[in-house]
Amino acid sequence: MGLDIYREVSTGVYTIYGQDGVDDGLLPIVTTHDGILGETVEIKLFVRNDDSTEYYEGISVDPISKTSPDDTIGTATGHGVKLSLGSSQPTEAQWEAIDYSASIDVPNIGSSGSGDISTYTAFWYRVEVPAGSPADNKENIVLRLSYTAYPV
Repeated sequence: MGLDIYREVSTGVYTIYGQDGVDDGLLPIVTTHDGILGETVEIKLFVRNDDSTEYYEGISVDPISKTSPDDTIGTATGHGVKLSLGSSQPTEAQWEAIDYSASIDVPNIGSSGSGDISTYTAFWYRVEVPAGSPADNKENIVLRLSYTAYPV
């Protein structure tokens, strides 16, 4: 229980994408790619508190590569990851203005008087795969969810 990342599976129906505390808070994001021509996959995800006895401040989400060279930075391997806070899917121009591998800061969830368990804070995850890449499931990129938890 606590702060987790969710995915909307149908309108208003959410499923947990990963549990906090699992694998040191590193939540795997699996995407499938046919890299022959190159490909970009964008996924809308959410941060949500499911523990009414806690609230959270200083929340950030960081893309982390579990391999070397780093598959989040868009240079050595041509792969890259970008994150964007907000409900609306970013345009290509907006994505262009975002740095590869940059973290995003999520607004506080809850307050000293209330553990907010109803708010789903949206963000977008984008992974870019260069042309000529093998067809595969990309499983080496994880999200680190960092925060400070306080009792209500």
